[in-house]
Amino acid sequence: MNKILKKLNVLLDSKQKRTMALLVVTMIIGALLEAFSIGFVIPVIEVVIDPTAFDKYAIMQEVMNLLHMTNRTHFSVLILSFLILLFVIKNLFLYWQQKFMYRFVYTNQFRTSERMMKNYLRKGYEFYLNADTAVIQRNITSDVNNMYALILSLLQLCSECIVFTFLIVVLLVADWKMTVMMASLLIITLLIIKRVVKPVMKKAGEDNQDYYSGLFKWISQTVQGIKEVKISGREQYFTDEYIKCGKGYVNAVQKYTLYNSIPRLLIETICISAMVAYIIVLVVTGKDFTEMMPILTAFGVAAIRLMPSANRINNQLTSMAFYEPFFLGVSDNLQDEISGKNTDMSFADMSTAKLPVQKEIKLEHITYAYPNTDKLIFDDATMSIPVGKAVGIVGTSGAGKTTVVDILLGLLEVRSGDVLADGVNVKENYRGWLKNIGYIPQMIFMLDDTIRKNVAFGIPEEEIDEKRLWEVLKEAQLDTFIKSLPEGLDTSIGERGIRLSGGQRQRIGIARALYHDPEVLILDEATSALDNDTEAAIMDSINSLHGKKTLIIIAHRLQTIEKCDIVYRVEEGKIQKEREV
Repeated sequence: MNKILKKLNVLLDSKQKRTMALLVVTMIIGALLEAFSIGFVIPVIEVVIDPTAFDKYAIMQEVMNLLHMTNRTHFSVLILSFLILLFVIKNLFLYWQQKFMYRFVYTNQFRTSERMMKNYLRKGYEFYLNADTAVIQRNITSDVNNMYALILSLLQLCSECIVFTFLIVVLLVADWKMTVMMASLLIITLLIIKRVVKPVMKKAGEDNQDYYSGLFKWISQTVQGIKEVKISGREQYFTDEYIKCGKGYVNAVQKYTLYNSIPRLLIETICISAMVAYIIVLVVTGKDFTEMMPILTAFGVAAIRLMPSANRINNQLTSMAFYEPFFLGVSDNLQDEISGKNTDMSFADMSTAKLPVQKEIKLEHITYAYPNTDKLIFDDATMSIPVGKAVGIVGTSGAGKTTVVDILLGLLEVRSGDVLADGVNVKENYRGWLKNIGYIPQMIFMLDDTIRKNVAFGIPEEEIDEKRLWEVLKEAQLDTFIKSLPEGLDTSIGERGIRLSGGQRQRIGIARALYHDPEVLILDEATSALDNDTEAAIMDSINSLHGKKTLIIIAHRLQTIEKCDIVYRVEEGKIQKEREV
């Protein structure tokens, strides 16, 4: 519990903490109303059963005198009506309190999910080289939901503990012996349940977390690889793997639900047994039931509220144990945001001006190794790219051609060396540097949206420049095709661009790269997955930009780079100039 409270103190901002404090105040008011309404039952029932009991309560005499009432029957009707009104007011207040609490929880639940989304976007590119997509999806969605389920449980636990305490005080005043006996039995029962059940619930929560990630993973992999799955006839394998995770998930949830229900049955049995045992003692000792009836009635009314309260206290404790792994996971993921360690400079003001490049781009004395390895990919490598020229980069698979581009883009943190634009380190104006680069990968990432949205990638629809769209589509030689479509730019291309051919997807990638009119175009094996004729047509589009843009082309096929002014070969940790026209 202390660990959770400490984490909450760090995770929540001052406004959220103030709201939680206000919630606790409303809980205290609600508990007072609960206690007062049940405590008021004792004198009301006593007066109704025995009119002479009026003499025991001086305050009732004063109220009667104040209201100029002499008929005790009429006054009994009045206080019974007041009892009804008291319960109505109490329950209306509790309804408002619940509404306030749920609004706080679910509003902040989405805000935390938003924080998680931003937090992941702020992480450097290298983080994603070893990241598990299914875990990221789970962290942003279900883990945040479960974290706020824990916070809701904590608030409800606080509320129930306050109510429980106030009701116990009222019952202590009425009959301290019976109250001490019942409270002791309940507290001992809750402590035993906590000791036995909490470890089981925590383990169930951890299992739920792992298996839920597995469900995400197998759904994602099945959908993404559906063509290969169907061609190879491996539907059963993917179904079986999903079922394995599903069985684990079901077992974890089943265990949680079962262990959460057992305490209710136990608490109910103990409470009823204790009350009946106490009545038996009264019968055996010859107590006057008429005298005891108001107290027993109050205990009956209190039990109606106390037993669910004890159940809810137990449920919240076990729920918190179940949700704790999710809460700690979200907390750990937000530590970088809290500590200010997420410093990815690409997540910045989009109004930043382009970093001007007029002479050359240079990789200077670059040394690089992938994270968690000491094997150097580059060791003091240098490469110069004159502005306005076409530069080809070749090398065997795994030599580091794409790594050159990733370093050039500033996506990888080098051990030593610099990326320079006209002698200026691009890290000094990283957003401006990226704005001057158009990147065309081998596999173009496609939004499940329209052609318009895919070309003007990430730009709100109202800010899209229609004229510029058609200009870049013409440069990519795709304008004629789009004009032939019934819906034109508003044609939906399907998930991963499934309604387009490979060549059309690449041309959309080219148009996207050109939309912001960058100085530098980088083609990372952009045509290697295309047939020869399509590749030749795409390269005609690219080569038409020769002299207008600085072209950096990574390729396997020699014909792809035959019109390059300079060709570099990547091998053995170096970047060697192979030829220059």
